[in-house]
Amino acid sequence: MGRLALDDGARKVLVVDDDADWREFLRVSLEDLGYETTEAADGQEALDSLKRGERFGVMLLDLNMPGMSGLEVVEKLPRAATTPRIVFLTSAAAQDVGSALMSGPHYYLPKGASRDQLSLLLQSLGV
Repeated sequence: MGRLALDDGARKVLVVDDDADWREFLRVSLEDLGYETTEAADGQEALDSLKRGERFGVMLLDLNMPGMSGLEVVEKLPRAATTPRIVFLTSAAAQDVGSALMSGPHYYLPKGASRDQLSLLLQSLGV
């Protein structure tokens, strides 16, 4: 399906990561770039946000979290036209996240990426 309309949450980003400092960096960077953000400290919080009907254009999702991994979150996502695009966050090298990227049309952003790298990724996604 095509891009989400702006009123469908295209400029809303769900940041899911167990590292509070990294979440804060992403939230501040995203807000500086003009995005609305919601934070979740784990996979269940992220799924709960989606179950409440919140819509997001993008989900920045930590691949390796305690409890529920990023891949497990993706497997439990509701199948709908409004499912956000998934960008996996990880400190692992790109070649080590190949299976996650192959599980669907997902993207990758290394932890420690700069605000400019984040901006370029979001622009490439059309959000």
